[in-house]
Amino acid sequence: MRTLTIAWFAQAVACAGSPGEAGKAQAGQEHAEREHGEERHEENGHGEEHEEFVKLSPEALTVAALRVESASSRSSSGSFATSARIALDPRREAQVSAATAGQVDRILVRTGETVRDGQTLATVVSAELGEAVAAFHTSHARREVASARAERLRGLEGQGVSSKADVAEADAELKVAAAEFEAAEERLRVLGVRPDASSAGHYPSQFPVRSPIAGEVLAAEARVGQSVQPGAGLFHIGNLDEVWLLLDVYERDLAKVGKGQEVRFRVDAWPDVAFEGTVDWVGAVVQPDSRTVELRVVVPNADHRLKPGMFARADLGLAPHANGGALVVVPAEAVQEFEGRSVVFVQSAPDTFAARTVRIASRHGSDVHLAEGVTPGEPIVVEGAFTLKSELAKGELGERHAH
Repeated sequence: MRTLTIAWFAQAVACAGSPGEAGKAQAGQEHAEREHGEERHEENGHGEEHEEFVKLSPEALTVAALRVESASSRSSSGSFATSARIALDPRREAQVSAATAGQVDRILVRTGETVRDGQTLATVVSAELGEAVAAFHTSHARREVASARAERLRGLEGQGVSSKADVAEADAELKVAAAEFEAAEERLRVLGVRPDASSAGHYPSQFPVRSPIAGEVLAAEARVGQSVQPGAGLFHIGNLDEVWLLLDVYERDLAKVGKGQEVRFRVDAWPDVAFEGTVDWVGAVVQPDSRTVELRVVVPNADHRLKPGMFARADLGLAPHANGGALVVVPAEAVQEFEGRSVVFVQSAPDTFAARTVRIASRHGSDVHLAEGVTPGEPIVVEGAFTLKSELAKGELGERHAH
């Protein structure tokens, strides 16, 4: 362990003494530095602990604007990073359209509102609906007439008045009428109208546009007075309580991934938040152009921070470390190169920071995985580490390292 302030103080005392004493002090200092250099070389060669300290005055601490966080650990080995995107589960997403041509009469919801399964989103005035109701009534009457005729002929057949051919013909007519009635009834159901609602003879001209799922109104394209055709999208409904992270993994990396594997990722909207999920599915097809396979990660999203269409930076390959330990994950900015080694500044006191030598296992986007040097939970400088490195360099030149 080396403390630059002590070396600076010793040099100052030596310079203040007599020439003879100064020469002795300088010679002693050079000898100590040679010994210390050999010691440091030995420490670096054997990977032993090597620390230097930077102490900042209250004024310098304010100017530096350092940010300190606890080092986090993760079981990770052989991991790799890739780009990804956020998407909705198709089972939790719906494009709602009109079932038939018409004109939008009312809009009952707005973008961002939460809706229930089956809730009415809008109503559409449609001449086709009136025709469908009329067809329902007509087919209902025909079925009733055909049923009564078939029943009457069967009775007459028993009395020897009607023939079997007459009965067979009546039964056939009844089957046709029944089929027409069922088709007309189903047509009303598709339009969102209950068949029994028309039994009183009222011919409604409006039909409701209902949401087939519970969720949030992501988009509302409908406008009052708008003419619509069957299949034209009016509303986009999505349930964001759970989303998918879709990744394209190169064919050469397929051996590193598998179902149930943990995945961590970040998005630009919340760069300091590491989201987590598990691989739910590994694609069965390699895309011929990109030579990639799609992976699906199911991600809980109760707070709805993850939005469909977001891009993400994902980190895969989170198998246990070969040595059975855990890798410490720090932001890339926290790791500085100093005198040919990688260092992380660990806060040892409110104004004092130790330059800890670390061994990097791997780099993944904005994260660095450390195999040695930092213990999970230690307070490390994640912003402003370059400032501390500069102060440390000043101390190496014999200058005072903090102001």
